[in-house]
Amino acid sequence: MFVNPEVPLESLPTLDELDWQPLHRNFVLRLEVRKVAQVLTVCAGVAGVQLLVAAVADLSGFSWLFPWVWIPVAAWIAIALAWPILDVPRRGYAVRDKDIAYKSGVLWQTETVVPYNRVQHAETGSGPIDRSLSLARLTVFTAGTAGGDLRIDGLGEDVAERLRVFIIDRLRGLEERAEGAAAVDGADS
Repeated sequence: MFVNPEVPLESLPTLDELDWQPLHRNFVLRLEVRKVAQVLTVCAGVAGVQLLVAAVADLSGFSWLFPWVWIPVAAWIAIALAWPILDVPRRGYAVRDKDIAYKSGVLWQTETVVPYNRVQHAETGSGPIDRSLSLARLTVFTAGTAGGDLRIDGLGEDVAERLRVFIIDRLRGLEERAEGAAAVDGADS
């Protein structure tokens, strides 16, 4: 007979109880390098537009406006360069026996938990800047919806590889148990 007892809300585990692991200390530097590249691109674009407008139009009477354009640009630069310092300490991951969890976000916080029985495969990757800073990302691909995949940037190369191997070992264990259960069911028939 099928029984589906109710679970009291007080007995549910919370993610706050997890031992969240921080990302690699070089991840802030990696994000800062990317932000500096963006800042330089935006500054070059704003300066180029200013020069173009000044050359095409006779704005000698409005030349006092040009310095004021840089005030919002300077504010954006300050926020862009400060953001990784605020963001990275609020990210973390936790590995448990049956799942892997990841949290992120400063203003909008997200906590994602992926059970190993939903995982199709896991891979690590890194770009040139990541490799120079000994960083890697772990991507865990899940069955079902595309939005269920988990990507953790900013791991140390060794940690990312160890996590990938751990997850693959868990998948093999799940497959072996499923095959064993199927064999027992087949023998019972």
